[in-house]
Amino acid sequence: MADTGRTYGTLVTDTGVQLITAATMEGEKVNITSLAVGDGGGAYYQPNPMMTALKNEKWRGPINSVSVNEQSPNMIDVVAVVPSDVGGWTIREMCIVDDSGNMIAICNTPDTEKVIITSGAAGEIELTMHIEISNTGVISFVIDPTVITATKKDLENHNVSTNAHKTLFTQKADVTALNAHVNNSDIHVTPTAMANYDTAIAGLIHHTEDTDIHTSAAEKAAWSQGAQTAAEAAETAAQAVSKAAELESRVSRVEDGVFNNITGNPFLVAFDSLDGITLTKGIWNKERKRVEC
Repeated sequence: MADTGRTYGTLVTDTGVQLITAATMEGEKVNITSLAVGDGGGAYYQPNPMMTALKNEKWRGPINSVSVNEQSPNMIDVVAVVPSDVGGWTIREMCIVDDSGNMIAICNTPDTEKVIITSGAAGEIELTMHIEISNTGVISFVIDPTVITATKKDLENHNVSTNAHKTLFTQKADVTALNAHVNNSDIHVTPTAMANYDTAIAGLIHHTEDTDIHTSAAEKAAWSQGAQTAAEAAETAAQAVSKAAELESRVSRVEDGVFNNITGNPFLVAFDSLDGITLTKGIWNKERKRVEC
């Protein structure tokens, strides 16, 4: 619907005039921090300077940028971007607010739908509020560089700009340097070297799996069992040798006792320390050199 007969414009509120006047007299500034928008209570209206707030505020956010209007040195253009995740209402009023929450200037606007991105339409919108002040030197706009929002149009202009990231072009790699890097055999492996690597790896695999030169796990287990059996047999033999040596020593002692220590007749020989040997009596036949029982 056309806005025929309607009047749109910006005016400084009485509060704004008082603050600007006081700032001028005291050599101070009025610090503008944010821009707010509303739906005007659902209908068009003409604001008056006595207002201290929008009729129905819907969103308030940081100022994105401020510039002096090209057509008027006393006019300031204040820009804010309403993000895509808020909306679902119609913009009919805007205002700027200082760091104490005072409304400095207000304006009405033609009906502007603020859709939300979930509706399927692009929801971001950039708003510009023109403010004409006779003494712009007392107005200070506080802009946080960490919250400055780039609009889609800003991004599009950036992408097509031939000067975007111009300083980075000086850092691009030279084609000759790239070719030299690619063909440097000291840091890159050639196809021939790769083929040699493949051949060597295949040879290693074949060598590892060759049962003619490597022992299987079963063979190793059999060797371990054989070594254990041999160790046990060696231990048994050692015990047998020790037992035989012991018996030999005992027999020698018996012989010494029987044949070397008999001094008279009759005599008595005791073999109580030998299994199967009992006390035996006899007479030593000196002529025949034997014991006769």
